[in-house]
Order: sequence, then structure tokens, then C-alpha cells
Amino acid sequence: MPTRGVLSPAATVRDHPRLWTTAAVLALALLLVTLLGGWASSRSEGAVRVEAGTEVEAAPFRVRLDQASARFELHGDAAEEGRALVVVEGWIELTVPESVSASVVTQAFTADLRSAYDEFGSPAEVPEPTVRVSADGVGLRGLGPGLRYDIQLTFVVDQEAVPERLTVTVLEQSLRPSALDGDLGWYDAEPIALVPLDVAPLPAARPEPESF
Repeated sequence: MPTRGVLSPAATVRDHPRLWTTAAVLALALLLVTLLGGWASSRSEGAVRVEAGTEVEAAPFRVRLDQASARFELHGDAAEEGRALVVVEGWIELTVPESVSASVVTQAFTADLRSAYDEFGSPAEVPEPTVRVSADGVGLRGLGPGLRYDIQLTFVVDQEAVPERLTVTVLEQSLRPSALDGDLGWYDAEPIALVPLDVAPLPAARPEPESF
């Protein structure tokens, strides 16, 4: 009786298109994880818990987070009905000799907030803040060498999800060549510090919209 040879893994994949599709999806997922710095932004192992007002070295920055509050509006920008802003105040300073973009600043922070949204209003499982300059509320579009700004990290959440206390995770990043084009950039964000903060409550009433 003829016997059937043992198929190699490659032959098995060729003979089963679904296995090929699954393998391709997994390979793409692993590539994206590598390019975006792994799963670091959603975990906190290895990070040290520090008190509010503590200076933290988190390459390429030095940061300090002081206090948090819940608000309906900030610098004239109001949260949508049913939502609120959680604002964390502190400062950030660039400690390297080359300027960095706004995305590098934003990726340095996340928080343990539920029912959060990104800047486009879509649900965000791992919240990233909008980083504003405290003095005028303008978004921080990048940071130059040696510059320090007082900042407001602004998270958008459902109003009913505003916490009494939150923990902000500060992440450090590594300078390495991009896997896509070889250009140097800041990647592989890893949690380095956890900053617990009490959240001052929302005002009793949402402000009335201004009439024109």
C-alpha cells in the first residue's frame, strides 16, 4: 500500500489557504507591534510609583506632574454634552540636543481612565492626552532643546467616568533607526513612572454656551 509522505509546514500552508491568511495576518501584526514600540503603552510593569511634584527622567524628557482636575471646558474649548475633561498639570523639558515632534511628546503619557476618547472622538483603550501649553491653551506642536513648558495634559472621558483619583503613566522612549526608512526617531515607549493624583471634581453645573 502506498504511503503518504509527511508534508512540510510550507506545503501545509500552501494546501490550506486559511492557514496562509492567518499566518500573514499574524506576521503583519507582529510587524506593526515592532514599528510602534510593542505593547508598552498599555502596561506598567517595571515602572516606579512616585509622588505628585516629583521630577522624572523619561528620555527624551524631564517631566513633573503636580495636580489633576475635572472640567467641562479649558481655554474656551468645551467638552461635548455627556463628556468631560480630565486635566493634569505640570511641566516638561527636553533633555536632548535635537528637537522632537508633538507625537513624541504625546507618547510620553497615558492614564488609567475608562470610557476615554482620542482627539477625534473615537473610543481609546489606551488614552493619550492632548498636550497644551498652560499659558494660552495652544497645543504643544513639538519641543526644542533646553526648552521647558508648563503643560496641561487633557484627556476626554464620559462625564460619568470622571474618577476621584487617577494614575498617570510616564513613558521613556529609545532613539533608534526606523524599521521603515532607517531615519533616527524615538520609539519603544516603556513605562518608567506611575504618578497617582487626586482629581478635583467637576463644577456643579456645565457652563452655558456663549450666545453670538
